[in-house]
Order: sequence, then structure tokens, then C-alpha cells
Amino acid sequence: MNKEIQKKRIFTEVYEANWLKLYLHLLKILDDEDDAKDIVQEVFTNLWNNFDHISINTSFSSYLFSSVRNRAINHLAHKKIIVSHEKLEASKEDNSSKAPDAFLIEKELALQINSEIDNLPPKMAAVFRKSRLENKSYKEIAEELNIAENTVKKQVSRALQLLRQKFLHIKYYLFFL
Repeated sequence: MNKEIQKKRIFTEVYEANWLKLYLHLLKILDDEDDAKDIVQEVFTNLWNNFDHISINTSFSSYLFSSVRNRAINHLAHKKIIVSHEKLEASKEDNSSKAPDAFLIEKELALQINSEIDNLPPKMAAVFRKSRLENKSYKEIAEELNIAENTVKKQVSRALQLLRQKFLHIKYYLFFL
């Protein structure tokens, strides 16, 4: 018998014996008929295209169920990424719909905060910037500036204390925005 005819006969038998089982299995996992059909079709297309190169150490059924399960996992992970991306885009749209006044207030507040940081003692300002703006750990800052880690903690704590005092009046204003 011709190799191509034999391939087609084996493939047809495997397809007919497993398509419905795979589809129903995926339908339970994905709860989406179209996605389940697509994934089963992809698995069978991959099997057909690589039939001569695939070495199956178990039964065709086990191989197909493993393939379908792995593709379902990939599909769900991809879907999760898409959903989180859509949420991120939606939140960006929400933020961009803020009133222009809110943007101006935020910008002005950021300028005031930076100005007050500049008014701190130079070493304290440097430590505070590295901690809060560069997100460095106390240990990293201490090593970088050749000072004790405890000194870094105290400098950041004192800077926060001073900034809170300067912006106490704004705290109440921001509450009403």
C-alpha cells in the first residue's frame, strides 16, 4: 500500500475515533464551543502536517489529549493576558478622561513636592530621592553613599516627616477632589 494512502487511512481512523472526545473534553475546560473546535482542529492539523516526524511513545489518544490539554493551557494563559491588557487600556482611558483641572492640580502638586525635596538638606534630599524616586533599598543606598543603613532609614524617615508637615494643608484639600 502507498505510504500516503496508509497515512491518510490511519489519520482518518484517529480523527474519527477521537475528535468528539477531544472536543467535549475541551468544552468542559474552556466553556467556549468555537475555541474548543479551533484547538481540536489545530491539534489535528499539527498531527497531519508532522505525521511523518512525530514519534508517539504512547497511544494516539494519549498524545492527542496531552496536545489538547497543553494548547488549552496556552489558550487560557493568552486569554488572561488579553483581559489584563484590556483592563489596563480601560484604566488608561478612565485616567485620560479626568478633568483638565485634575491634571493641572497633579502637575502643580508634583512641582511643589519636587521643590520641597530640593529644600531639604542636600544629603537628606539625595537619600530620599534614591529611596522614593529610584526605588533603591536602604542597603543599596548605604553602600552607594558609604553611610550606615540606619542613617539611611533615619534620613528617609526625617524627610518624610518634614514633607508631611509642609503638605499638611494639601492633605485636606485633596480629600475633596
